[in-house]
This record gives sequence, structure tokens and C-alpha cells, in this order.
Amino acid sequence: MTCREARKLIIPFIHDELSIEETRDFLQHVRGCKACMDELEIYYIVDVGLDKSDGEDIDYNLTAALNSHIREAYQKIFILFIGRVLKYSINTLMFFGVFIIAMMQLRIWFF
Repeated sequence: MTCREARKLIIPFIHDELSIEETRDFLQHVRGCKACMDELEIYYIVDVGLDKSDGEDIDYNLTAALNSHIREAYQKIFILFIGRVLKYSINTLMFFGVFIIAMMQLRIWFF
């Protein structure tokens, strides 16, 4: 992902509008690119800071809030990865279970 593509995804990332693949690619780029990380921090502080200024609950540690948002995105990616691995594992076990049952049934019929 280029810096230009990453900068286009900053606002959608802040508003949780990216797909899991886009989020993963975006975070991978931002982790390695200091300029894009700085840009993300600025946009996050401006966007979230202005939204929270109208409310009663104001947290002035917006950098920690951004780090928390990034951590939650990584957790979401990890949970979906684990879910995908479990799905493939269960499908594989089901296939072998049906295969074994079919072999046992064939043994009864033909032997």
C-alpha cells in the first residue's frame, strides 16, 4: 500500500468503515510509515476531539485513545482469523468423519 492510498483510508479507519482486509493492509502500512502514522494521529485528534468537545465525557488523552482504537482493530482482525481457522478445522474434521462413516458402511455392505 502506498502512502497516498493509506491517507485516503484514514477517515474511514477512524469511523470503522473499512473491511477487515483493508484494515489489515492499512495498519500494516501505518506501522511501518512514520509520516502516515503522524497523519493518522492528526486526523484522529481533530476528528475525535471535535466530536467529543460537544459531549460531557471529555478525555484529553487522544493519543492513548488512538492506540486503543488501533489495538481494537488488531483484536478484531485476530478474532476473525481465529474464526476462519476454526471453520476450516471443523470442516476438515467433518469431512474425515463422513469419510470414515462411509468406509465403515461400505465394509458392512461388501465384506
